[in-house]
Amino acid sequence: MNLRDLRLAWRQLAGEPVYSAVAILGLAVALAACFLLFGLVQHAWTYNAALAGAGEIVVVKERRNLLPRPDWVEAGPGPLGAAAVDAGLVRAATGARPAQVAARIGDSGDPGGRGALVKIELAVVEPNYLDFFGVHALAGDARAALARPDALVLSRSEALRLFGAADPIGRVLAIDGVPFGVRAVIPDLPPNTSPDFGILLGRGAHPWDPVPATADQAWSQRTRTYLKPAPGVDGRRLAAALERIVAVRRDYVFQGGLAAGHPKPYTSIAVTPLSGVYVDPDLLAGRAAERYGSPAAIAGLGLLALLILLLAATNYVNLAAVRTAARRREIGLRKALGVKAPRLAAQFLAESLLVAALSTLAGALLARAALPWFAQLVGQPIGGAYGPAAWTMLAGAGLGTGLLAGAWPAWMAARVPPSVALSGRSGDTLEGLRLRRVLTVAQFAAAIALVACTLTVGWQAHHAGRVDLGFDPRPQLVLQLPGDPAAAAAHAFKAAAARLPQVAGVAAMQDAVGRDGNKAVMLLARPGGPPLPVPVELKEVGADFFDVFGMRPLAGRLFAHRERNAVVLDARAALALGYATPQAAVGRMLDADNRIVGIAPDLRYNTLREKPEPIVYRLEEDQPVLTVRVRGSLPEARAALEALWARHFPDDAPDIETATSVFAENTAADRRQATLLALASGVATALACFGIFVLSAYTVRRRAREIVLRKLHGAGARHVGLLVAREWLLLFAAGTLLAVPPAWVWSERYLAGFVERAPMGAWPLVLACLGVGGVALAACTRQALAAMRMAPALALRD
Repeated sequence: MNLRDLRLAWRQLAGEPVYSAVAILGLAVALAACFLLFGLVQHAWTYNAALAGAGEIVVVKERRNLLPRPDWVEAGPGPLGAAAVDAGLVRAATGARPAQVAARIGDSGDPGGRGALVKIELAVVEPNYLDFFGVHALAGDARAALARPDALVLSRSEALRLFGAADPIGRVLAIDGVPFGVRAVIPDLPPNTSPDFGILLGRGAHPWDPVPATADQAWSQRTRTYLKPAPGVDGRRLAAALERIVAVRRDYVFQGGLAAGHPKPYTSIAVTPLSGVYVDPDLLAGRAAERYGSPAAIAGLGLLALLILLLAATNYVNLAAVRTAARRREIGLRKALGVKAPRLAAQFLAESLLVAALSTLAGALLARAALPWFAQLVGQPIGGAYGPAAWTMLAGAGLGTGLLAGAWPAWMAARVPPSVALSGRSGDTLEGLRLRRVLTVAQFAAAIALVACTLTVGWQAHHAGRVDLGFDPRPQLVLQLPGDPAAAAAHAFKAAAARLPQVAGVAAMQDAVGRDGNKAVMLLARPGGPPLPVPVELKEVGADFFDVFGMRPLAGRLFAHRERNAVVLDARAALALGYATPQAAVGRMLDADNRIVGIAPDLRYNTLREKPEPIVYRLEEDQPVLTVRVRGSLPEARAALEALWARHFPDDAPDIETATSVFAENTAADRRQATLLALASGVATALACFGIFVLSAYTVRRRAREIVLRKLHGAGARHVGLLVAREWLLLFAAGTLLAVPPAWVWSERYLAGFVERAPMGAWPLVLACLGVGGVALAACTRQALAAMRMAPALALRD
């Protein structure tokens, strides 16, 4: 292959613009999709790779078994790291407690920081935090800064975001009116780094991270704890020792659940390598699952990327084969003039290489343009996964795919004898035809399976978005109060909000309905009830809670203002406590201090993946979350609340969102997955339909003489059309049989993760088959019409 081959290839492609555009665009779209998906896979599998020694560092994870639905979290008791060092289990330990606060930007001459108000995410860390991870400062003394409770360490990107300067040493951030000076700047780490390195602050008496008053409080606080095990201490031994330390220090035993006569520990402790924390199965199964990734899903994305690239290469092989068959006279003539088979193969490889190069360039431009949108779609900051090495890999993959895909047409052209080509007979073989049919069946199977999986995920997400919540969230706003909810400012804000003309009611609660971040549990027992105490989820709410949510009692009554020693159960809690009916619980004493006054309707606090738990409501006005029921326009009410917020909380940014958006967060991951699958399905379906279009075109060309002879013997247009469509029907049927079983198994496994499934049955599979079949039928109709209109003289002349 030489430069002359490339010039001839360019002339050949320029002479057939439709073929060239179709071939280049098909490969370009596939390369762009493959590149984006592989970037996401790389982002997931290289978590924390930028931290030196990440494989030797372990992260503590904790599960509190007292909860009705205990789950693992990436944290542990605050003093556990120091206790592990004292016990000789680890060489070093450090920890961090993340916090979201509002701050005002100032400088050294403005210690009050009365500048712009911004929301920041910071981490209160141990003094050895940066040394532990081997991160060194670009400017300032980071070690000395973290030893002080009033000094900040910023990453370079946070310095630019907050102060517009890479060197903000001496600038001030004021939090709750208290100035914190910037004393050091550290380099940016990749987005797939799980420890916090954005805004760091040393431990101290901070309002958002108070110093525990007692040892029990310290052991009850959760901290992200990182350990470097001592030589000879493996993960299993370390986890068992840490669990014993927690059991002794807390002296907690889960009294309500005895298994085989042995007490179950209140807290389970385990460790996971920092390098594998993103794909830890225990953390993935917890309530913070959106922060982690499934190894099976990540591997599936990689296979999906390869599948799309394979489908595109298959289409190019089919298209090039049809084009090679159309050029049989040219091939025969060039061979008759003395062109050797290797030289002819080199010419066809040059055409494939040129198509691949142009496709790679177009694919890179498509991927670059789609990258911001793709990052937003997957909900991951994946920009760091697309560096120079990734773009180089894209170029190699594109050119390699082009060469491999062009090998078959080159071999096919090189092996055609001149006599066969000049006689007008096809140079194709039965083996080549069978290969293209097998590839087309695989294309159909891939498209049907992907569309069926997409419909399953989308259907379930749609059902989750429309499920009955027990109330109407549309006229509601949710506010997260700053600081202490019992403070005078919080009381004044709540009273003023209730008086706004745009507000119909205000209710206080522990956490927004539909959000599962703040959970409390009561162990309840009653005379004559279950033999063991029953864990029941506790919801402390204000007196207006049920009125704001428009709820009426199923039995008894709900809370009255200033009422004490009264609780309300939902029906599940009444039955769990052993009452024959929910109504039978009304008026009974829950314990020595609280009487059951009523039964409340069910509210959906959890997602469809979680089983609803029994709930007891208790009256408590001082709660950190307010739900506001709006009369009239939501934007007007929000503006009025923001103005009121600025007067009562001048040093805090308003944290207001709609109740609808709270529930939308629960299905965001499923909706993103459905969209990602829909895009992949669309690409795969388009490639599969294009493949059948190419095969139909080849069938018409290969059987041109047969079609003409049939027409001369009286065959009508309908019979000719069926002749072309018959091959499509057989291939589609084979693809359907191949696709349905794996698609059904995958759908069932996916839906098994939900306690409440959408009523869909086999409809996703049926619609996938009909949809892909309909699109493919439309694609091959043109070739059937061409065969029906074929002029006998034109075919016989060929």
